[in-house]
Amino acid sequence: MKNNTFDNYALFDNYGNKHDFMLMEIDQLLQLGNSYTEALSKQDFLKVIYITEGEGVYYADLEAFEVKKGDICFVRNFQEHRWSFNRNVKGYVINFTSAFLTKFIANHQFIQDLSFFNRFTAHNIQEHNSSGYRIDHAIQNIVHELKIEINRDINLIRIYLLEILLICKRKIDRKNEVKNESVNSNILIDQFEQLIENHFYEYKFPKEYAKYLLVTPNYLNSICRKMRGKSAGDLIRDRILLESKRLLITTNLSASEIAFRLNFKDSSYFTRFFKKYLHVTPDEYRRNL
Repeated sequence: MKNNTFDNYALFDNYGNKHDFMLMEIDQLLQLGNSYTEALSKQDFLKVIYITEGEGVYYADLEAFEVKKGDICFVRNFQEHRWSFNRNVKGYVINFTSAFLTKFIANHQFIQDLSFFNRFTAHNIQEHNSSGYRIDHAIQNIVHELKIEINRDINLIRIYLLEILLICKRKIDRKNEVKNESVNSNILIDQFEQLIENHFYEYKFPKEYAKYLLVTPNYLNSICRKMRGKSAGDLIRDRILLESKRLLITTNLSASEIAFRLNFKDSSYFTRFFKKYLHVTPDEYRRNL
């Protein structure tokens, strides 16, 4: 265990090598401010955030989400995020790499199969007391194991983390069943969103994604409207616009350079696209920040 200015429970072996896992308490993490949180977002950590007391607003990819007691949130690796929490917020942030688990289990696709890591999601487990108790108990077991200086068992920590993820997966799957969302529709929309994440630089139209998914563009569109309340084209455009805003905010690239990076045929087309949906030009958007 290695301590900073707060309880930062991390795994190190006898040679000082890190084992791709950290657990932090939210109230103490807040003392370090968003600069520390933003630095963590640039690392290859998946995050599980469990709110045990209080409420606040969590910002993931420029979008705001209200979170409260009993919420468990999932943040994918490299996802930009920050929070605006009251000082009375308590809970835990678990940071881990996918390799931390795949070294231990045979299914190396396990993390990819957890759809709640595809985008920021928050689920309240307070209404299911047994689930909340089991997750809280698993976290306390992790803390206990991390505090052990001698004979610490890393595989026990992996088991407790797996328990948390599998409990959440089962709860979320049941919630989807209550909403009469078919398994096939869930799989398709998850695959589509993953394809967008991997290929939005190259592919701008639903028909290009439908070809990969072996469905018709109309069917893909109907599933998107059913599951996300938006058309397939809307989801693609939202991701392109998000990346456009990110580049305008975080880089000094010109609108022309951003257009080239995003594979638009020319800068004027990119400017028209941006203004059509955000009602300002890229340069105006940057000046208004």
